[in-house]
Amino acid sequence: MLNKFIKILTLLSLFFIFQGCGYQPLLSEKYQKFSVNNFNIEGDKKLGQSLANSFSKIKNAENNLFFIINAKKEKKVSNRSSAGKPLEYNILINFNLIVKTENSDLEVLNQNFSQNGTFKSSKLHIDTINKEKKIVDNIVKNIAERISNRLNLIYK
Repeated sequence: MLNKFIKILTLLSLFFIFQGCGYQPLLSEKYQKFSVNNFNIEGDKKLGQSLANSFSKIKNAENNLFFIINAKKEKKVSNRSSAGKPLEYNILINFNLIVKTENSDLEVLNQNFSQNGTFKSSKLHIDTINKEKKIVDNIVKNIAERISNRLNLIYK
């Protein structure tokens, strides 16, 4: 009985020790060593501004950056009914991104980021528009995370 109690107590104490280890991810905003101060948006302005809003200006950052964003969105019908009514849409979002340092105008990153998504049409047009908006927001969020991770790796 005492042996079983000691085993349980040991397991519980190990659990509490590992709970308080203080793990924090390295690619979080807290450890971000760059700040995006200015943007130049070309192409789809609304889409480019949505990406730009994903990056915040950080005070006292070591590296101040300037983004040149060329945004493009293509929406195509991927599936139609026999009557010709659209059943499913495919959206391709493409960002051509050029990142330069603000002080020396040195090009840090020149890369094309793209991702696609599909959604089904609804009976109500407003529901279809809302589905499209949600898919676009998720894609922009994913691309912003990829850009942030890439820049964090460059400045580590």
